[in-house]
Amino acid sequence: MSIYFIVDNKYSKELIEKLMSVVINKFVNVGKRPPVSSPVNVCSNKMGRFIKGGLGKGHCVVIVVDTEGEKPEDVKARIIDEHLKDLEFNRERVKIITAHPCLEAWLAELLNLNTRGVANCKDVKDIIKRRIKDYESHLLPGLVERHLRSRLEAGDPPSFLMEIINAVRSCVT
Repeated sequence: MSIYFIVDNKYSKELIEKLMSVVINKFVNVGKRPPVSSPVNVCSNKMGRFIKGGLGKGHCVVIVVDTEGEKPEDVKARIIDEHLKDLEFNRERVKIITAHPCLEAWLAELLNLNTRGVANCKDVKDIIKRRIKDYESHLLPGLVERHLRSRLEAGDPPSFLMEIINAVRSCVT
């Protein structure tokens, strides 16, 4: 089964494309790189249309969203309530991955920075800026890719990558 990623911000599209090149090359054979949506807000009706469109084309849909400081389980529940409640039998073909509180938490994990208890993205970015002085969000995809490759060479895949790998594996098996 092919995979379709739905993302909620402009940097996550490039980030998922970079992560999938790693996943395809090292962990899961999914053929060509899966398509990634243009950014769409979790609360937007457009997300529902993207989900139904992906399912209609026979894809397994993987949604990657920031929690923006909300509890990850609340964000997942809102996506299910707003966009999946009418899908019934197709629901198992939709996977939801949350970045808490934002995608920068993934970079912080790769840098071994402590973000426990941090509830908002600004604070995560501030922690990153202590290590990478000129950090800006547009640098995220390249930095994650670079630090991920180093981490994988050490044989220590981060938790967020394992979550993506597990979602992809559940789509192709």
